[in-house]
Amino acid sequence: MDARAPHLPAPMIDRLIELDVCDRYIVLVVDPQTFEADAHGPFDGVDATGTADRLRRDFDGDGLGDVQIAVCRLHQPVEADRQAA
Repeated sequence: MDARAPHLPAPMIDRLIELDVCDRYIVLVVDPQTFEADAHGPFDGVDATGTADRLRRDFDGDGLGDVQIAVCRLHQPVEADRQAA
């Protein structure tokens, strides 16, 4: 165990692992000048990182290096959640 990491009880570690699991990924693009946001996807992990890389190159090439790009986990609702809504 890493000495810098806090000791967490096993149930908490299990919950953290569950949060890290996702269905797909989206690529989120945010322009800090206009506050506009755009989401691309959903993708699998490899396609999401490839899309994010391509978008980064495109924006950098257009002189828009301040545009923020992030790969985000997508958690789709389970069937029970859909029926409750």
